Amino acid sequence: MIDEVQAKSLLDVCCGTGIVTIPLSEKLERTVGVDLAPTMLEWAKKKAFQISSISFLEQNAVTFSLQSRFDIAIMTGNAFQAFANDKDFARLLPNVAAHLNHEGVFIFDTRLPTPSNLALDDDFKNYPSYFDAKGEQVQCFRRAERYDSENKVLYSLSRRIYADGSVKEAGIDLKYRSKETIERCLAEAGFTIDKRYADWRRSEWSENSNSLICVAKKVNRP
Repeated sequence: MIDEVQAKSLLDVCCGTGIVTIPLSEKLERTVGVDLAPTMLEWAKKKAFQISSISFLEQNAVTFSLQSRFDIAIMTGNAFQAFANDKDFARLLPNVAAHLNHEGVFIFDTRLPTPSNLALDDDFKNYPSYFDAKGEQVQCFRRAERYDSENKVLYSLSRRIYADGSVKEAGIDLKYRSKETIERCLAEAGFTIDKRYADWRRSEWSENSNSLICVAKKVNRP
């Protein structure tokens, strides 16, 4: 998409440790990542210390204001679902739009409320491991415990086992909005849907797809 729209600048919302941000910055003149987690941002800055065209900022995705606009904004890793509060979500999309140039592109991924995605677990399941700031491997597990069908929120418990044997558990609340709800909210924020995919390989999207990769374009309102 960077090549297709001849983008020169990119904003990564909920950038985490810069796993996506840093490689993409090689194609751009200016790249900015924002996130609320200072430890993740610290690791991102260490990895990108030799790249002058990239910056990482500790900012709330709902309220940040950079006084700057970009050609592309992205939100990956299904961070789109972390905004379980509808009031926060209603502020998120217009804020992203406000940071895009005219006809700027917003690309994000989200899981959809399909039966397989909402299935509960009897025990923890393996999730991809990662390396922390010390370069040590962290093993990850997750268990889906309860689904609130009224509010469309799946409550899960994550477990991380660190190299020193310590274990940390934390709750994860993810909102499963329907495609129709997502499209309505995007339209209200000044976006039109340009492309839909079932995965990052650009597989064709269908009504049975478990995930949505959405390419939304900012449009002028009347």
